[in-house]
Amino acid sequence: MILFCCIFHSAYSQKIALKTNAVLWATVSPNLSAEFVVSHNMSVDLSASFNVWSPYNGIKMDHVSVSPEVRYWFQRPMAQHFLGVTLLYMNYDMGYKGTLYDGQALGGGITYGYNFVLGKHWNLELTAGVGAMFHWQYRYKEEEQRPLDYNNFGWNAVPVKLGVNISYVIF
Repeated sequence: MILFCCIFHSAYSQKIALKTNAVLWATVSPNLSAEFVVSHNMSVDLSASFNVWSPYNGIKMDHVSVSPEVRYWFQRPMAQHFLGVTLLYMNYDMGYKGTLYDGQALGGGITYGYNFVLGKHWNLELTAGVGAMFHWQYRYKEEEQRPLDYNNFGWNAVPVKLGVNISYVIF
C-alpha cells in the first residue's frame, strides 16, 4: 500500500482523499476509505469497515469487510459521474430472529456514483452498486450448537455498494 502511494504520489499529488460512509455509520459500523488518482480518468478506492456491536435489539451484525474498487471518471477524477468495478470480501457473524449466520463472503459488481465538489478539500459522494456474492457459512438456530462443517453456501445477487460518503481531499 505504501509503495502504491509513493509511485503515484509524484505524478498525481493533488488527488488523494480520505472518506467515510454515513450509511455504514447508521448501522454503527466504523469505516474508512482512501482514494488515489492513478490517471487523468481513473482512480482506485480502498474501503474497510467493521462492526462488533449489536446496534438494534434482536439483530447481531459483527463483521469485517474490505473492498477495493477501480473507478472510471467521465470528466475528471473526484468530480461528477463515475462507473466502477468493485470486489468485496467479508467475514461475518450475524443473527436475526434466532437464526445465526457465521461465515465469509466474496463477491464483485459494478457501481455508479456522483461526486459533488463542496469546496477545495470537501466532497459529497453518492454511490450505489449491484453484483453477485458467493458465501459459505454456518447457519443454525441460537439454541443449537454450531455445526462442525459449513452447511450453507451459494450465490446471491446483492447490493455491493451503497454510500453517502463525506470525503476530505488531502492533496
